Amino acid sequence: MLKENQGLLVIKKENKFYLSNFTGSGGYLLVTSKKKYILIEGKYEKQAQEQCKEFSIVVLRDKNFLECLREICKKNDIEELIFEEDTVVYSLYKELEKLPFKLVESGNLLENQRVIKKYNEIEILKKSCDIAQKAIERALDEFTIDMNEKDLADSIERNAKKLGAEKIDFIIVASGKRGALPHGRPTDKKIELGELVTIDFGSIYKGYHSDITRTYAVGKVSLKLKEIYDIVKEAQQLGVSMIKPEMDTKEIDRVVREYIKNAGYGEYFVHGLGHGVGIEGHEKPFLNEYENNILKAGMVLTIEPGIYIPELGGVRIEDTVLVTNNGYELLTTIPKEFKEIGLC
Repeated sequence: MLKENQGLLVIKKENKFYLSNFTGSGGYLLVTSKKKYILIEGKYEKQAQEQCKEFSIVVLRDKNFLECLREICKKNDIEELIFEEDTVVYSLYKELEKLPFKLVESGNLLENQRVIKKYNEIEILKKSCDIAQKAIERALDEFTIDMNEKDLADSIERNAKKLGAEKIDFIIVASGKRGALPHGRPTDKKIELGELVTIDFGSIYKGYHSDITRTYAVGKVSLKLKEIYDIVKEAQQLGVSMIKPEMDTKEIDRVVREYIKNAGYGEYFVHGLGHGVGIEGHEKPFLNEYENNILKAGMVLTIEPGIYIPELGGVRIEDTVLVTNNGYELLTTIPKEFKEIGLC
């Protein structure tokens, strides 16, 4: 990946974790063709010893980061330093410019590498998705009509942690008219009969995210709400069915968007079709109207169309999907058939 005279400076937390397994918020990685270093403050020393087995640990005591970086680069004959242009702040960039080597933008080198998941990453992602969906299912078993959105969200979070989630990434619970908000965070609003409620949930397990959305009917709902549910479900299944190696993500987005448009609701589908899932909850590849990304086996991504009608409500259905050698594998498998909850 690197030439003999190149070094790669890594600052982005997710990329540090990807390369070294380091979960601390501070520190820097320097990767050369000969050796790998982690430069940290003393408070991270023990953590780095436990997590970064393949890295030489440099504790920043008497010298600051830039002095240590200069010395290590000189020792390894580094002439070009590759840096993460989307992460390095301007003040640090100005300091790096003073050092005696050429600065080269990474061009999202590591983000592009992270797109294809290794076997062990896929297994962790499967577990992460399983935790998220089981947490939703258990919370639905506990659901009663007197709950508000925050009550349901708390139940999901509690169950996810019981199932082994390290952290909660996000929880969206939006009911009734609030379902028209694609990112409707849970409120004190009571979840009432005759409404739809959308649950979008992501938890984190061993550093890897999950993402799943389901929309449920609270008792009987209007024919209009049932109609938009059926349209979104068919659109979502259409998108999933197109996943295979060498497929262009822009084409998947186009076909799904066209389906919803032809059903009369194109103006109410207001976001991209999906995104990659991994160490970040939203990462490459992105599925939308603007980006051409060619699917490859090992990618993990979401398909999540939605219809959001102001003053009425909304529907979103989302799965996390693995691209396989011959097609796809669903990592989230809660049934998507129209379901009424809150009934005795």
